[in-house]
Amino acid sequence: MSGVVYQPDYVPTNFNRGVLLASVVLPGHVIVYSLSVTNTNVAAQKILVFDQASLPADGAVPLLGKIAGAADGTTFTWTPTGREFTQGLVICNSSTLATKTIGAADCLFDVQYDLIADGDNVVSAES
Repeated sequence: MSGVVYQPDYVPTNFNRGVLLASVVLPGHVIVYSLSVTNTNVAAQKILVFDQASLPADGAVPLLGKIAGAADGTTFTWTPTGREFTQGLVICNSSTLATKTIGAADCLFDVQYDLIADGDNVVSAES
């Protein structure tokens, strides 16, 4: 784990584009405290999390995943110390839980994180 020290009154960086997306990529060494995904689809979707610097190909196995119910949301929380992603954070929707099968751009993503090192990459939202 990196040298991030918990401070009770500290506010991490927030990522929220305010548009419907299928995925979000935050490349670089990051500490993630929480992320929320709102599924606007009328069907349930799977939300997958990867430690990658770019969106992996369909068929990739995620670190973890959750189901976001129809027109509902889900949250991953690692407070107060956060969870380290050494390559970067990738979040995406999927029609399958065990492997990535990306869906439509119909989710809202909100992430609280600290960037440790970005390796000259640019934070992007990919759909």
